[in-house]
Amino acid sequence: MLEGRPAGAPRALPVPAARCCRAACLALLAFGASARAADWEASLDMRLLYSDAYRSFMDGGIGTTRFDRNDTGLRLGRARLAFSAPLGELWSMHFDASAWDDKDRSPVGVTEAYLQFRPYPFSGYRLRIKAGAFYPPVSLENRAAGWESPYTLSYSAINTWLGVEVRTLGVEAQLDWLGRRTGHSFDLSATGGAFGWNEGAGVVVASDGFMLHDRQTPVFGRVGQPGAALLNGVGPFLEFDGHVGAYAGLEARYLDRVVLRVLRYENRADPTVVDFVSGAIAWDTRFSSAGLRVESETGWTGIVQWLGGETAIAPGGQLSSWPFRAEFALLSKRFGRHTLSARYDHFRVDSNSPPPDFEPYGRQRGQAFTAAWLFEASSHWRFALEWLAVRSHSYNRPENLQGPPLATETQIQLAVRYALGSGL
Repeated sequence: MLEGRPAGAPRALPVPAARCCRAACLALLAFGASARAADWEASLDMRLLYSDAYRSFMDGGIGTTRFDRNDTGLRLGRARLAFSAPLGELWSMHFDASAWDDKDRSPVGVTEAYLQFRPYPFSGYRLRIKAGAFYPPVSLENRAAGWESPYTLSYSAINTWLGVEVRTLGVEAQLDWLGRRTGHSFDLSATGGAFGWNEGAGVVVASDGFMLHDRQTPVFGRVGQPGAALLNGVGPFLEFDGHVGAYAGLEARYLDRVVLRVLRYENRADPTVVDFVSGAIAWDTRFSSAGLRVESETGWTGIVQWLGGETAIAPGGQLSSWPFRAEFALLSKRFGRHTLSARYDHFRVDSNSPPPDFEPYGRQRGQAFTAAWLFEASSHWRFALEWLAVRSHSYNRPENLQGPPLATETQIQLAVRYALGSGL
């Protein structure tokens, strides 16, 4: 049985780090409350749903959807509070917290909290620096407030994994060449980031494989439940090997209608290191991504994106690795206040443990189809209906007595969201 730490090892929470993060976020919130032109938003998202999926990953299962067959009925989708405020003319702060009602260690968790420095453009260039906790610039799909998708309720397999395991806890710099301001038809951007606290990234994709849902792991939150294999309540945002991770990417924008984005990410963890206090193993995770988004003046949007990489551990010097890849294609059309979207996902995880101990833990093949309708009734009310079907073959499913290796899981959600805010 594969877990994020040796079986039976004691597990201690990163309490000092978590407390420091929460204290810093509260301090930023209090400081920003007195700043001028502050923006805030609060929303409540409720779901009426049907699901025939296997046990959810947050309940210790390896289902591929957020909700399982025991969750059918009325459920909380997300309760969210976000706050942004300028700190002078060049600095700003951003804070985003949510409740998911899924047995995390805290009922409310911070998904993003950072400071941003954005000086005035100079000679056709613009610089932006962020410091704190935020998402690296990978997704072309999750572009709405709260790192949500404006097209569907459930994210693609790529962005589901990013929301669960990947976060920048560090600094990021972005330099834009403003070509459109100098008579050209396109802009270019270069981005680089350095981060820590991501040694746990990789255990979920290696253990449970890819999933499709909209649950984002809060900073210093956990995935799964303590004592429930396969994940045992692991924390993806850990730091204990002293290595600094990094990523770098490029983006080209043509007339704000076409966006091409590529990025390389490496957490540079030492796979031989085991934290004997928590029992966690450092997962050496790296990936590349490339994507294209095209929008028309008539309301059409098309997105294609690919992500491929590998995660590995080597406790005791014995290397085990899990190559993974996923891609999706999304087509969406906006009709006034209505948005219709369809998406196809394909994903796979391989297992490369050395003989004679080779066991294909985590090996997975799958595809998913998603169809969604979103209706913005007003600036406060949004209604959404989504159908999601995931067909996957997982080695871990029969190994853990959770069903046959090949399964088709279906989830239907009707969502109602009410939002309040300074800009609504």
